[in-house]
Amino acid sequence: MKWLMEFYNERRGILARYGIEAPVPAAAVLAGRSAVLAEYPSVRARGRLSLFERAERAGGQDGSGWVLSRIVKDSEGGSPANPAP
Repeated sequence: MKWLMEFYNERRGILARYGIEAPVPAAAVLAGRSAVLAEYPSVRARGRLSLFERAERAGGQDGSGWVLSRIVKDSEGGSPANPAP
């Protein structure tokens, strides 16, 4: 099954879209996250983490800043912005 997904990084102001082949949504998310991290590697921190960054990581947030903002099934070649009915 093909999944269309969008990942957003608020800190860097980037929206990345991917089409991933996977049997279930959870597998698609893992493959999509790998793709986004390969295309947009993490920017090296300039020293110690800020208090906010340490709190994010302690709370289970991903330190890369990427968030899955949308995932839809690609049934007829639609896009995440305009999913097919």
